[in-house]
Amino acid sequence: MSLALRDDPRITPETTSRVKAHAAKRGYFADPVVAEGMSRVRRRSFYRETVIWLLDQAKEEQWWLKKMFGAVTERGRVLGYEIEYCTVDFKNAAKLKRLARTWQARGIRGVLIGPLNHAVADPALPWHDFSWVAIGQSLTSPALHRAGRDYDKDIEFALSRLHAQGCKRPGFVDDTTMHHLMGLPLLRMALVYYHQRGLSFAEPLYTADLRKAAAFKRWLEANRPDSLVLGMSFEFRAPEFHRLVEHLPQVELTHSNHPQSTKRGFVRNYTGIGNAAIGLLHHLLADGEKGVPDYEQSLVVSSRWQDGIQFEV
Repeated sequence: MSLALRDDPRITPETTSRVKAHAAKRGYFADPVVAEGMSRVRRRSFYRETVIWLLDQAKEEQWWLKKMFGAVTERGRVLGYEIEYCTVDFKNAAKLKRLARTWQARGIRGVLIGPLNHAVADPALPWHDFSWVAIGQSLTSPALHRAGRDYDKDIEFALSRLHAQGCKRPGFVDDTTMHHLMGLPLLRMALVYYHQRGLSFAEPLYTADLRKAAAFKRWLEANRPDSLVLGMSFEFRAPEFHRLVEHLPQVELTHSNHPQSTKRGFVRNYTGIGNAAIGLLHHLLADGEKGVPDYEQSLVVSSRWQDGIQFEV
């Protein structure tokens, strides 16, 4: 019936006339405002409200997150949200407060934060006034609802690859440039690994300072790992570090973007993470949930291992 009332071409002219005549006898006439609104919903092109996405580096400079930005934009459009990017200095408390007052004046209710290039703790934002979802691990506090990568599952897969090569004493290594992203999951998985096996490893997680190769060498000599789970390979970033470990089997969690780096590794599901983030924020907005939650939710998305990775620039 509704198709005929909308003059849908899939309905024959005879059926359309008959349905309209039947509706008119009962005093039914389509409200053009409601009809247009429902049409927009069916076309998935209606506007509900604007969502702010806070970053600490301009969207255009983060080409590796292209699929995440696209996923949030497209899924947001389907749900009725327009995404507005906002690059800020999280240390500038005065500017953050001014921005928040502007959002409130515009009727903004929802904010995404991250992923960020530096760890941020307790920025000066009015948490109780908005619905929030953090993306990734870089916002260390407060504890918000979050969407991100399933590091635990990815590290488990990395360990399985090392086990297949006969490795029994993996070392877990990140560095100061990415510790805020993966330091905690690496430490957690390192402690679980050695506890479950009843093995000793004095310092299973090492966070390297890329200016101090001698300290890294001392850690290797003291702990003698037979393999490494790396945050990112040292091969092109820190050649002196790489020479110390190039003889060891290694799996890196985040692939180097260097054009000569090995073309195998984890393909992160940025599309899945983006969809999870905007979907979670949509539910918070629908429920009217604002502020720092008493019990935060985390939606995590695992990566895919692939040989012959092709990077999009």
